[in-house]
Amino acid sequence: MYPSLLVPLDGSSFSEDAMPLARLLARNLEAEVHLVHVIRPAPDADLKMPQDDLDWTQKVREGAEVYLEEEAEALREEGVTVSTAILEGRVVAALGEYLEEHRIPLVVMTTHGAGGLKRWWLGSVADGLLRRGGADILLARPWDETEERPEGEPRFSRIVVPLDGSVEGEAALPPARALARTFEAEGTLLRVVPAPVELTSIYGMAGVRMEGEGHRTRKAEAQEYLDEVASREAEDAWSAQVVEDRGAAEGVIKAARALDADLMVLSTHGRGGLARVVLGSVADKIVRGTTRPVLVVRPDDSEGE
Repeated sequence: MYPSLLVPLDGSSFSEDAMPLARLLARNLEAEVHLVHVIRPAPDADLKMPQDDLDWTQKVREGAEVYLEEEAEALREEGVTVSTAILEGRVVAALGEYLEEHRIPLVVMTTHGAGGLKRWWLGSVADGLLRRGGADILLARPWDETEERPEGEPRFSRIVVPLDGSVEGEAALPPARALARTFEAEGTLLRVVPAPVELTSIYGMAGVRMEGEGHRTRKAEAQEYLDEVASREAEDAWSAQVVEDRGAAEGVIKAARALDADLMVLSTHGRGGLARVVLGSVADKIVRGTTRPVLVVRPDDSEGE
């Protein structure tokens, strides 16, 4: 499924929070790990002499080599095959070219919402790689320093796959099912239907749900669809759950929290393919709004270009 994976590291503890998930996958999938650092252009490069730029780049490279080798050695001690690489240039472009050259199907990295930690380049890199396509991306939230660091290693015991009824959305199913088999995890398929309008009283009385026949039909059709998808492979005992919420992303996030999911797997697609995903999509809201790892699967967009 994933014979190799790439972890971009920028030298921060923030980026290193992707390592536990990378280690978990590498051991269980017997995947080769590529640890990659990108050297960006030197600060104020246009104000320096060419030799100054070369000296600065060389110093950064030497430090990055030591840093990556330390991270690699820790993985090798656990029997993981590791390669390291130091690239130069614009981060997204450099990583994208490396992924293509080495045919790496998965990126494991940390990300964050708009609320903080913007000083690290990995926030914008996650967005850029999602738009560029070429590999699936497992996104994990970094450790919140206001809380105690969780003990033990991460696990995948409950996997949730939100579906919207489209063929592109179902691109998440093959990797989700493969991971569920590998980790012997329970799987749940989700579909969100709009919640019925609830009228409230100005006198403090309980609200009234305006649940008409149309809503009941949509809910039944959603359940029928999920049941059909769940039954396609008899050996996989996946449950199917219809969720009511005013927003699709909000419904998925709440359901994943209620199910105590360890991983969400979803496909993201916009008009014309993954390369033109727009901010504000359901997938984007889920990635930005959840605190749980999300595997974003690249659908086959060959027909959309």
